[in-house]
Amino acid sequence: MWRCSQAVRGLVFGLIVSALFASQVTTICAEETAEKTAKTTKRGRGKAVSKNPISASVKSLLGSAKKAPEKKTLPPATHEQVKLIKLKTPKGTNVQMHALALDSKGRLLAACGGTRITREATQEGAEVVTEIQPGEIRVYSPEGNPVATWSLEVAPQAMSVAEDGTVYVAGYEKIMKLAADGKQLAVADLPHAKLIDKSRDKIREDTIKQIREQKKRIQKYIDQQEKAVALIRKKTEAERTRAEKTRLQQAKAMIKAYQRYLKDDDETINQRVRSTINMKKTVASLAVTDEDVFVATYDVTGYGFCIWRLSHSLDQPKKIVTNLRGCCGNMHIGAGKGELFIAENARHRVCRYDREGKLINTFGKKDRDGIDGFSSCCNPMNVCITGNGEVYTSESNVGRIKRYTADGEYLELVGTVDLVPGCKNVSIVVTPDRKRVYMMDKTRSHVIVMQQKSNEI
Repeated sequence: MWRCSQAVRGLVFGLIVSALFASQVTTICAEETAEKTAKTTKRGRGKAVSKNPISASVKSLLGSAKKAPEKKTLPPATHEQVKLIKLKTPKGTNVQMHALALDSKGRLLAACGGTRITREATQEGAEVVTEIQPGEIRVYSPEGNPVATWSLEVAPQAMSVAEDGTVYVAGYEKIMKLAADGKQLAVADLPHAKLIDKSRDKIREDTIKQIREQKKRIQKYIDQQEKAVALIRKKTEAERTRAEKTRLQQAKAMIKAYQRYLKDDDETINQRVRSTINMKKTVASLAVTDEDVFVATYDVTGYGFCIWRLSHSLDQPKKIVTNLRGCCGNMHIGAGKGELFIAENARHRVCRYDREGKLINTFGKKDRDGIDGFSSCCNPMNVCITGNGEVYTSESNVGRIKRYTADGEYLELVGTVDLVPGCKNVSIVVTPDRKRVYMMDKTRSHVIVMQQKSNEI
């Protein structure tokens, strides 16, 4: 297990606080943060910083490391990784990917575009590079060869295909209906977008409350560091031990880093409100049945997710499920046989509803070592529902795909792919014959192709 220096721990704190202020996400992914921290901890070691001002989950992250339990041996997988479909821009940079789907012809559709933020190494250090990419759907043959590109008005953040071949796509504030050849048939406002505009006062009120609560916790932490500095400074330079000199330097750096988050002026509040509203107007996922279109979005107020039901004409909106918990902006849904399935990742479960939003059953549990449950901080991240009603789940961080019945009975391990770790959308689709599974790795901008093993056919 890794141990990190207090300077690195302070840096992690700064990154987490920054993320909280930017997006107001209440669930923190400890695994992803730990992975990023572990990569930077080779330079030094130190004792854990006490009394974390953020949350209990981060406290456990920065606390004393414990030896990880021995992992259980996984059962044999039915599929194996056979190919990568790499998506690049004309400039050769990675494409920003959001979702996968299969059309009525068995072709792979990839929803792409929007803002992609990367870090590039320079002589002065890491530089943040922002690239705005056009909204489009890229079409590939079942073998992964490019077939066509459909340009869209907005960057598609979610996508689903109906049995008749109609493609439904949603992005910032908008939902669109496309023909099987990509021609736009209809466009409408997402049902929650206008409600968010009407709720600006409530959003601002919640934002101010959150900023001030965080300010109290951060100020308390700064006070602790200042006391530590004062104690060390009572000694002369010659009297200080090497550890005390290092501790002094680290504490001063952390105090400086944290002070920027004490602002609660109008400019800071207005910036946070704009950020929150923009975040809430996005869409998390889409699913289609022969009767309905289901849309997963942030709820208008608060920090949870909700599900809307629309007609195929993109009207008659009705909110049918609320109070869903998702991490890092992820709340993926699937549909089959008139029912809705939700990968409620922050609760480590799959929820099954009827079209009116009545809960039928749930299944899943947090299980870091076994196979029946779901691993890491927040899984399953995505679901795919097959024609016979079976549920395929995909797990971020570990790259695991499994198959269940609709009632939650575990059937088999489909496979474990080579995936960049992290809390993120790992969209999957399964061919009707179940012989091929596609999984998205948005970090590397490619699609992983899994093929059924010859001894499983």
